[in-house]
Amino acid sequence: MPFTTRPDKTRSPDDAALAARLRLHQRILRDFGRLALEEPEIGPLLQRAAAQAARATGVAHTKILRYRPEQGDLLTEAGVGWKPGVVGRSRLGTDPASPAGRALQTGDAVVVEDVRSHPEYRAEPVLVEHGLVALLNVCISFDNRAWGVFEVDSQEPGHFDALDVEFLETFCCLLAAALYRREAIVRAQQAAAAEALRSEQRGLLLAELQHRAKNNLALISAMLSRERRAARRAEDAGSVERLGRLMQQVNAIGLAQGRLVVVEEGGEGAATDLAGYLRSLLGSLELSFEGRIGFEMALEPCLLPFDTTVAIGLMVNELVTNAAKHAYAEGEQGVVRARLQLDSDRAEGMLTIADEGRGMDPAAVEARRAAGGQGTELVRYLARQIGGEIEQDPVARGASITLRFPCLA
Repeated sequence: MPFTTRPDKTRSPDDAALAARLRLHQRILRDFGRLALEEPEIGPLLQRAAAQAARATGVAHTKILRYRPEQGDLLTEAGVGWKPGVVGRSRLGTDPASPAGRALQTGDAVVVEDVRSHPEYRAEPVLVEHGLVALLNVCISFDNRAWGVFEVDSQEPGHFDALDVEFLETFCCLLAAALYRREAIVRAQQAAAAEALRSEQRGLLLAELQHRAKNNLALISAMLSRERRAARRAEDAGSVERLGRLMQQVNAIGLAQGRLVVVEEGGEGAATDLAGYLRSLLGSLELSFEGRIGFEMALEPCLLPFDTTVAIGLMVNELVTNAAKHAYAEGEQGVVRARLQLDSDRAEGMLTIADEGRGMDPAAVEARRAAGGQGTELVRYLARQIGGEIEQDPVARGASITLRFPCLA
């Protein structure tokens, strides 16, 4: 025998109507909850909310009012059932005599059975024009502030009951969550746009500073070059060599200035890519050695503060120049290896400069120091300045110097 459902004769028509209303409210809340996550624009979302609230409460007129603190009013942002010119223009007061204003101020639902005879509330002209007498107002609030008021209106006195109030309060919670989400998205977009503008401005300022610094360094280099030519004419070999080294050091600083970038993540200020800078520096030195010294490089990316990068560049300039001058005999071709490694566990960088030349003779090093050479002392001084250490590595052939320095990137 097939299964059949018998009518529930114990259930009154009022119970059936109540159950139908509850099911309708449930469907509307469910569907609007989905829509609130999908609709990207606030305007269409508010209009859909106004239409669904009219359907749920069985009225023809609803409106969503946005509170405007600067004007001290409630502006009709969306609604259904109104004559042209109401939505987008109609304004209500926020004072206690306005039912919408009372809901905004207290945060409680305001139910008016018949505004025409109510002693505390006034009948707004827009309500009188449409023959509306029964009102239900619920505040829309989030983030500890009132956004506005949701109002549903009826031409039938006493139209709204506790079920309507409960539905509209729940509906306003969903709407408030959707509005909060969209405001958060807008704030994030505005913050991103403002940061992009600040970044662009910093980039322009940095470019201008780089341009001026390069001009100043070029002027210094030109002055040194002129003095070097004068020393060469005077056959002052010592001055020629010293001025040549000074010119290389100025060039090293200029190359670092050109690699300066604005740090956008993980900190503020400016930094340089040490690996890219060393490639530029060693490429420039290779040209200055006229092909006699070649370079082999294995450099890992590393961002460092500008001052630290300049100090390392000056050390590399000194070590490579020493290798070119002392590791290989005059006219002999040689190779200098540069290796940059990062130890993230120790937050440390390791830069090794090595050659396959004659090695470091302690007696010869001491003799150069006694003769006024300051290259080794300069390297050690710069290493201390950046909190680093210089180590001489044991190798079977040539010389190998490793600089260890703090590196967080």
